[in-house]
Amino acid sequence: MAGKVERAQTYFLRAVDGEGWELWGFSDSRRAHFIRRLAQPSETPGATVVALPAARTFCFATWLSTGDRSVAAEMLQLLLEQRGLLGRNSTPAMMDFRVVESRDSQSLAIATVLQPEFPAELALQRATRFEPSAFTLPLPQDRLVLWREQGRLAVAATRGRESIHFQTLGDREISENVALELKCIVLELEAHRLCHRFLGAVLWGDFSEEDAARIEKTVGLRVSRESIPAPSLPAPASRLVPPAVEALRSRKRRLDRIRKAVFAALALYAAAILSLIGYMEWQRFRVSKLQSEVRSQEPTVGAIEKTADRWRRLQWAVDPHLYPVELLHQVAKLLPAEGMRLTGFEVQKGKVLVHGEASTAPAAFNFAEAVKADPALRMFQWQMPSPNLRPDGRAEFTIEGEPKIAKID
Repeated sequence: MAGKVERAQTYFLRAVDGEGWELWGFSDSRRAHFIRRLAQPSETPGATVVALPAARTFCFATWLSTGDRSVAAEMLQLLLEQRGLLGRNSTPAMMDFRVVESRDSQSLAIATVLQPEFPAELALQRATRFEPSAFTLPLPQDRLVLWREQGRLAVAATRGRESIHFQTLGDREISENVALELKCIVLELEAHRLCHRFLGAVLWGDFSEEDAARIEKTVGLRVSRESIPAPSLPAPASRLVPPAVEALRSRKRRLDRIRKAVFAALALYAAAILSLIGYMEWQRFRVSKLQSEVRSQEPTVGAIEKTADRWRRLQWAVDPHLYPVELLHQVAKLLPAEGMRLTGFEVQKGKVLVHGEASTAPAAFNFAEAVKADPALRMFQWQMPSPNLRPDGRAEFTIEGEPKIAKID
């Protein structure tokens, strides 16, 4: 019966005999419980540990003349490259290894390498780990174990309870050729001292008594039949990452960096907008405060302006330079020696009118310019309308001076 999909759990995906997949879950108790069958790996509901079918990996076990793990990794990689099992330009995530046993400055290590052709359906971006399927099964001690994955036989051999070898076989059924292939595997492992003496063989899944009898006869091992057990999460975790998945993760990291940069830019933009709004509000507050201060000072300013205006009006009476006689003197001293005379001089409410007669119109204009330029008369704005020409050619003119200070009403 299918279990429920819970959020607080680790999902586990493994291949079954046929086209489907099994979805398992690991709760806080770390015990696996079956959830449901899936048609495609992409149907996994969240972060998932993927059990790589044996056909998608190959293993290489050997004794190394070192007990140093870092040196063991380099030696394994060199051996794999020499045998053509690993390219020189392969990424570190294409290979993983584990040390099964160490003794007398020697280490028994097993390397796991991804097959170059990796199925696109397993290139899941949400996959957190990729584990060889043999490492996710509770393998019995010193046994040869057979089960079916995706329509093919898979076999694993153990040294103690550690998987020392796993691979797929050339058939789905246990034929004579398969039994001979198993016999060769056992002999090779024993010849290289990679395993102890096998205590027997185990068939997981739908196998017949004839299958068990054929293996017993050919391989010489006692065979038992059991159902395939629930998976377990191996420790330590595998470092295998398919190149397609690594590309997806790199793209996601790049998009995350871009997204963070965009968010940071938006945050700075929002902060700038808020700062501008705050500054505008502060300026509006200051303007309002200044306006209030101006309105509160309006009576005082008005009184000062009235006082100043009265003093400007009194300037006509107290400033000697504005006396009519003094103004007439300043204008008269600008007359040329001949050809011009004044015919009238008036001061009407502060406005000065100078009437005169010139021998020619240009002479009248020259006199008006002299009045405008005189420093003693610059407190007036002077202008002269066009002079009137008499029949004898003489020009009658009037120069008007508007005071730049307060007028007298």
